[in-house]
Amino acid sequence: MAFGNATFTDISGAVSDLFAASADKSKAQGLRYKAEGDRLEGQNYDLASTLALQNKQFTETSTAIKEAQQQRQLYQGMGETQADVAASGFSASGSSIDILADSARQGALTKAVLGQQGLITEAGYQEQAESYQNMSKAASFAVQADLSAADAADKAAEGAEITGAIKGVASFATLFTK
Repeated sequence: MAFGNATFTDISGAVSDLFAASADKSKAQGLRYKAEGDRLEGQNYDLASTLALQNKQFTETSTAIKEAQQQRQLYQGMGETQADVAASGFSASGSSIDILADSARQGALTKAVLGQQGLITEAGYQEQAESYQNMSKAASFAVQADLSAADAADKAAEGAEITGAIKGVASFATLFTK
């Protein structure tokens, strides 16, 4: 029986490879957990994107309602001005036309401002939705990368187990050689 340096070298190599296999398995499991976290993150980004698009639609509706309310107020104000002019016995000319024209210009300006503010808000929500969609895609790529790395770690663990077993057999074989 030859119990020497080769025996100890093979035994230590076998133990080292078996510990490496255990570490690789742990790494693979950790990467799978990370992939699951990335998947959930992607789902949350998808949800946030959907909510941003809903907010955009709400803004469109809200802006249309505000514009209609403003238009109604303008027509009421112009109607009151016409009624006041007529009640005072004045004709629809001169100053009364100027007052009505000024009211119409102010109403058009207010409507334009309301519309522009609505478009700005809508564009913000659209950009937000697109940003969340991009982050969701990035999370999907991260899931794939994590799962690929986990698979590689599993293969490394298998290789380390095999080399550990071979080294173990080799160490045992040294006991029977001269």
